[in-house]
Amino acid sequence: MKDFRFWSAVMALTWFLAGLGAGYLISSRQPEPGAWAGYADQVQATFDLSSKRRSALNQLLENHSQEMDEIRRRHTAETREAMEPELRALFSRIQATISNTIIPPAQRERFQEMCEPRLVLTLER
Repeated sequence: MKDFRFWSAVMALTWFLAGLGAGYLISSRQPEPGAWAGYADQVQATFDLSSKRRSALNQLLENHSQEMDEIRRRHTAETREAMEPELRALFSRIQATISNTIIPPAQRERFQEMCEPRLVLTLER
């Protein structure tokens, strides 16, 4: 009977450690903003962001992506023209927040120049 208890305890400990390791690996991954991954990569490459700034950028873009989805849901039956002012305002807020919180102060003018021709709305998924 002692063998059964010993091996049961070893098996339980093994599963516990495997779960602990898997949980650590999953939680340590840095999430990428799905629809904004290319943009985040471009900002990262252009401005050589620290990992802390990149994580903040990813979180910011993910939050704004959720806002954009909400705007799309509210305007499902409406036309593109009805959504455009609200989305332009959202994109302006995204750009201002990135400029003021993510991009180092010395490079903000360069960021603004980079963003000017990119104010193009993509409403289709």
